[in-house]
Amino acid sequence: MKKKILVILAVIAAAALLFTGYQMFLAPKGTEGSKEVTVQIVVEKENIDETFHFRTDDEFLTDLLKEQQEKLGVTLQSFDFGTMIIGMMNYTADSNSEYFHFQVNGEDAMVGTDDTPIQDGDTYKFILTPFS
Repeated sequence: MKKKILVILAVIAAAALLFTGYQMFLAPKGTEGSKEVTVQIVVEKENIDETFHFRTDDEFLTDLLKEQQEKLGVTLQSFDFGTMIIGMMNYTADSNSEYFHFQVNGEDAMVGTDDTPIQDGDTYKFILTPFS
């Protein structure tokens, strides 16, 4: 019985160390201070191609989208895995056939908006894209 308890405590301690290590060394970090960024939204089927310029102190992209939600016509939905963009420019994507793909400075994003740090001068492009 003591052995089981020790194993369980060791597993919990290892998990806590791994989580702490990830947060300290691997998790993306936002940049404090004022930044100027560009947000472009493309919804071809609705002839929408809008570009916005913002000055923000937000550190992550989701925070900027929430702050500018009304201007960008953004609809967000929270899930266990993070925030998902389900609408932009007051257009709601059909969850069965399309989604809003996004790029950072012309490159496909490697993480979601919750984990995308805002950097001064960055351009974020959101494109309504059909599932392949």
